[in-house]
Amino acid sequence: MFRAGVPSHFRSCVLAVLALLVCACGAKCASACEQVPAGQTFRIRLLQPIATYSSKPGTIIRGFIIESPSCEGSATLPTGTLVEGHIVSVQKVGMGFRHETAKMQLEFDQVIQDGVPTKIQTQVLAVDNAREKVKDGVIRGNRSTKTLHGYVGNTINYVMMLHPTSFWILPAARASFSILPEPELYYPAGTDLVLQFSAPMLLDARAILAPQNWKLDPSEMSALDEQVLSLPERTSTAKGLPADVVNLAFIGSQDQLQDAFQAAGWLSSDAPSTRNGAHMFTALISSKSYPHGPISEQLLDGRDYDFGWQKGLNCVVRRDHVRVWSDDLTWQGRNVWMAASTRDVGVRFSIWNKELTHRVESDIDVERERIVRDLGLAGCIESVHVAPRPGMPANLANATGDRLHTDGAVAVVELKDCNAPVFAEDSPRSALLARPPTKVARYFRSQVLSFRDLWRENAAYNAFDLGRMAVRSMRNRSAIREAKAQSAQNNLNLISALPR
Repeated sequence: MFRAGVPSHFRSCVLAVLALLVCACGAKCASACEQVPAGQTFRIRLLQPIATYSSKPGTIIRGFIIESPSCEGSATLPTGTLVEGHIVSVQKVGMGFRHETAKMQLEFDQVIQDGVPTKIQTQVLAVDNAREKVKDGVIRGNRSTKTLHGYVGNTINYVMMLHPTSFWILPAARASFSILPEPELYYPAGTDLVLQFSAPMLLDARAILAPQNWKLDPSEMSALDEQVLSLPERTSTAKGLPADVVNLAFIGSQDQLQDAFQAAGWLSSDAPSTRNGAHMFTALISSKSYPHGPISEQLLDGRDYDFGWQKGLNCVVRRDHVRVWSDDLTWQGRNVWMAASTRDVGVRFSIWNKELTHRVESDIDVERERIVRDLGLAGCIESVHVAPRPGMPANLANATGDRLHTDGAVAVVELKDCNAPVFAEDSPRSALLARPPTKVARYFRSQVLSFRDLWRENAAYNAFDLGRMAVRSMRNRSAIREAKAQSAQNNLNLISALPR
């Protein structure tokens, strides 16, 4: 506070100087982050399909950023920034004679902003909702016989070894009922990859990252916060047990709601039934996908959900999903829809419920943000407001015992007619062959892989494998002894060469 005796023009000068200092400090702070450090992760979405069966090393691949890398807590690249790279190596299964598993290594080495490329060094860290694992930047497929169905068959095989006359039954059954999952890797356009910087990326000091303009009118926020506090906090099972957390609310018509999820690439779920449950179980034991798999019943104010949407890839174990309920509430004359979202990351047998259930990701706020992100990328969001619920506990458990962690907030999403998606691929591309084209070739391949698995799992092969490991171990020990002896001899030679 200035004293009364100070002239007004002097105060104006001081304020001007302070303003300049603040601006200078802001410019310095804004440019303080000059590079994205190694180890930072970000997500991209593929713009074209890739497959181990037909893709070749050196093929150019493209995607766009859907989650920006951060530097000092701030986003560094705009959503929709083009990322380009190439396929480094491919190992396909083919007909199964040489390889049983597929592998693929991708390298994205430049980002393109306003037509100007910037070199980067990255490696793939994960493929969202995929059954495959990634190690050292290489996407590694699974053996098609490494399934629950395969484990049961191999166990039966061991038992039948006690009765050699019945040993033929299992090969005959596998030949008659071939239900192996596809061993080749195939990722369609729209697959999300997690990338990690293996070296720092220099930032352009001239680049200004424009914020997404999804903010609600400040005059409406307090009224919306009060209305959110009146919403129910949890869903429940048919037995009355607390289940998921209500963490989303949508404002808009039913057509806008359905169009938004469709434009974002989410699929509707089949109704829970005995038939669909059997389909789900078959997909589980054979490691196959079920894009429209049923979502279990949950109640909100005593009612089952009106809509269920999900987003998966190539297995039923991992998927994003959301349940949506209609409500009598309205906001400025528009319908309000309440939703509970979680991400499935595994399965287990629930002793309490005597059924197979999905395990969910504990941090449910990540799934809430993922849904907002996908609808925003599709150009279907007018505004977003994250309304707090201070009374919501941070740590909870669902009906199957999974631990849930949340900040308690509800993301209120005001929908609009979908237009102007963040990135639209307009270049035509030919279809990509993902597997052998004929059923006869696929059947023959499954028999080759089954025979290799049968040979690997029999007692004779296991005895041979143990013997090979023993020989390898003895050779390693012999090599170690020779290395130690050579090291000792070298030390003696050095000592004898010293002047006396």
